[in-house]
Amino acid sequence: MCHMGQWSVLLLLSLTSIVHSQSCKWLHPQQEYLNSQILKAFNQTIPIRETEKVCEEQPSHLPNTESIYNVSQSFCVCLEEVEAAALAVREVLNETIRFYRKHHESMGCKQQAWERFQQLLYYQIHQLEGCIPETAENHLIKESVSEHLNLLEKIVLEKDNSACVWDFIRSEIRRNLQLVLQLSSRLRRQHLLQRTQ
Repeated sequence: MCHMGQWSVLLLLSLTSIVHSQSCKWLHPQQEYLNSQILKAFNQTIPIRETEKVCEEQPSHLPNTESIYNVSQSFCVCLEEVEAAALAVREVLNETIRFYRKHHESMGCKQQAWERFQQLLYYQIHQLEGCIPETAENHLIKESVSEHLNLLEKIVLEKDNSACVWDFIRSEIRRNLQLVLQLSSRLRRQHLLQRTQ
């Protein structure tokens, strides 16, 4: 009798996971194309410089945010892992939009390129909606991402608006975007493998 109860709980959890993954558009393999479009749009926001000045001085003391993207290293894509990963992706995309909204003109972004980049980020956030319950929050992820972007903000305020500072900031933002897009790809692959087993 006890075993019957455990099996019904497992069945319910697996059905919940299946329903959840179907409403989670972010996990669909077709979303991989969006990853490449986001990076392409990001690259188009970078202005072309007249001189190739080599930047020697790099601001330091940035926290290592890679640990927040190390969600779901196992082979099983569980409901909690999808939710945690989706929260990390959403937070990075939201903070990126916030930062660019404030600084895209100072960074020399072309208006059309910035608008396209912003649209793609909002679209990705929209795709995450079915993956995260409305009340879901992860303060550790939120604080880590906010702290990172706040430090970039501080660098902007402390340094002059030099091309080197903006190059450094763009490379940090690119790194964060690449990490969340890699996390997205990894979860999609694992989800696809589970469905084909």
